[in-house]
Amino acid sequence: MGTGIVLIIVGAIFTFALRTDGSWMNTRVLGLILMLGGLAFIARSRVRRRAVVVRDVEEGAEGHHVLEHEVIEEHID
Repeated sequence: MGTGIVLIIVGAIFTFALRTDGSWMNTRVLGLILMLGGLAFIARSRVRRRAVVVRDVEEGAEGHHVLEHEVIEEHID
């Protein structure tokens, strides 16, 4: 989450504080891209995922069968 905040701060500096005339780079666009990236990073860090492997043992005529499947839990803070 700290990385997202840093991206937002750096993006705000590029967008609102710097006034340069570069033919190859628009600082306002760069700043907006950095701020949006920071917001996306913060939103992504708030979703926590956990993968759990569940094993079921079934006994049949041929012997034991182990069935495995993965359950993904999502928790949003």
